[in-house]
Amino acid sequence: MTNWTKALTFAALPGAARVRLSRSARIEDGTPTTAYRLTSLDAGGETLGDDRDYDLLKAAMGPLERLAEAEPSGDFTIELDLGSGALIRS
Repeated sequence: MTNWTKALTFAALPGAARVRLSRSARIEDGTPTTAYRLTSLDAGGETLGDDRDYDLLKAAMGPLERLAEAEPSGDFTIELDLGSGALIRS
């Protein structure tokens, strides 16, 4: 099991079939910023609502952000199919 697989599995909401992390890098007011989006999807591809406590969300995002920092700069998306364990990067 890869580090990405472990971190994305931990971050997935109950009932999720897939979980996706997207990173986008931008310049806002002359300052570089990085935004992350974590999305859990059900078997039908619908987004699951995330009402986790802030501390739980922070615990899930910390490892994902560290892994993302090791990736080449720029925008990317990584998705884990929780059933098959397949990782898709784009």
